[in-house]
Amino acid sequence: MMSSQIEERALATTANWGRFLADVRNFAAEPVPLETVGRLVRVAGLVLEATGIRLPVGSVCEVRMDGATPVTAEVVGFNGDRAYLMPTGDVHGTASGAA
Repeated sequence: MMSSQIEERALATTANWGRFLADVRNFAAEPVPLETVGRLVRVAGLVLEATGIRLPVGSVCEVRMDGATPVTAEVVGFNGDRAYLMPTGDVHGTASGAA
C-alpha cells in the first residue's frame, strides 16, 4: 500500500515536470527581439550622442544610415535620455538622424 502511494506521487511529480518543461519550451520558441532602435542626435569629435536607447555602459551598438556601411560603437556613458557612444570604426559621412 505504501509503495503504491509513492508511485502515484512520483507519477504526479513527473507529470508536473513534463507540463513545466513543455511551457518552458513554448516560451523559448517565441523570439524576443534584442534590438533597440534610437536616433543619432549629435556627433562631437569621436563621441556620438543618441536618444531612444537605454543600454548599459559597455553595450555594443550598430549605427546605420541608408546607403552607408554600419558603424559599430560602444556605449561609454549616458546623461538622462542620451547615450554617449564611442565608435570603433570610421564615422565619415555619419549624420544626425542615423538609426
